[in-house]
Amino acid sequence: MKKILLSLMAVVLGTAGCFAQGMKLPDPQKTGGKSIMETLWSRASSTEFSDKMLSRQDLSDLLFAAIGVNREDGRMTSPTAANKQEIRVFVFTARGVAEYMNKEHSLRPVTQGDHRDLIAAHQEWVKSAPVILLMVADADRVGSNSERSKTMMAIDAGIVSENINLYCAGAGLVTRPRASMDDEGIKKLLSLGEGQTPLMNNPVGYPK
Repeated sequence: MKKILLSLMAVVLGTAGCFAQGMKLPDPQKTGGKSIMETLWSRASSTEFSDKMLSRQDLSDLLFAAIGVNREDGRMTSPTAANKQEIRVFVFTARGVAEYMNKEHSLRPVTQGDHRDLIAAHQEWVKSAPVILLMVADADRVGSNSERSKTMMAIDAGIVSENINLYCAGAGLVTRPRASMDDEGIKKLLSLGEGQTPLMNNPVGYPK
């Protein structure tokens, strides 16, 4: 009965429902989109987005591309140094913020409300994106916060961002990789610890 109610709620609420409560995402697709070479030719940054919210399937595929688990041993679509898997992805929308839990392929609500202004950092165009993906490096998973570890975490965040960029180019979405944001405001909002650092973000949407 609980599964039936959740399914009905998903139909009624659509993607917005994912941010009102925890919800498992649709299985990511295994086919579709442009070829690798077509995707590379299409790759570009954009600052203009439709105000249409991403479908649950597009959001599912987008998050899978970012840090999804693609093998039975738990390894991901994005490589990390020593397989530490220290990059966490948070989803910001007008309805709230959720963390992508890649092993369950689900969203875990963090807080309600529109907090995209913390990501925008005075760049108003950012807030027009219906979805913003935030990459947070978790030094606790690495076991070190040395300068070398910080460098590797920054590289890993860049790899996740490029996965997002390429998925968007191949699937007909638009995005732009960014590093500007209100770091302290975000850390407070997400209750991040000393070793957890916001590094990059990607506003994502359909073309305007």
